[in-house]
Amino acid sequence: MLALSDSMLRGVRVGGRFDSDLYVRGGATVRDWTANVYYDNDQYGSRSISVAGYQVILVHVGTNDVSNGRTSVEISLDIKELIDVLRRNNRDAVLVISGILYRPVDDDTSYAMVNSTNAAISRVTDRFPGVLFLRSHTLFKSGNTLLSQLFDHSGLHLNQAGQGRLGTYLRARLARGSLVRDFTLTRRTVPQVLR
Repeated sequence: MLALSDSMLRGVRVGGRFDSDLYVRGGATVRDWTANVYYDNDQYGSRSISVAGYQVILVHVGTNDVSNGRTSVEISLDIKELIDVLRRNNRDAVLVISGILYRPVDDDTSYAMVNSTNAAISRVTDRFPGVLFLRSHTLFKSGNTLLSQLFDHSGLHLNQAGQGRLGTYLRARLARGSLVRDFTLTRRTVPQVLR
């Protein structure tokens, strides 16, 4: 498994049944990751990552896009472009897009934006075979209350308890049986790599 993330996955253990490689880039946006995995004529850029050969690719990015003022439509279109680039470079992998998390530092101003962006991303992922959207953002709210005790003192990143919560969720959801069930429950074709 390959995981591509902004700094929200730093310290999060995402591996499980699959061998995993985790690339975390602080401050990364969706467009940054699109540029980092793209190659032309088999020539990679200096920071490019090959996504070939992975069975599962997890993408957890978007927090910086929200804080940089991009709209939900812009971010969802950026996610679509990233999915297209990942598919060009690995046709067989299951792609899993993890929802953008709320953060205490900007929850008052971004709560509605995070909700609308996650809804837009979910609609985009539904249009692609072999792509799932995880509502990981729901782990950090109780009703309308942000669980700020799961974040560090800056309110920007997860603390150890938050990392543990997100890691447990991702490992459970990325298990082969869970992925097969998610595709089956949504009446979508189970990708060959999971059969």
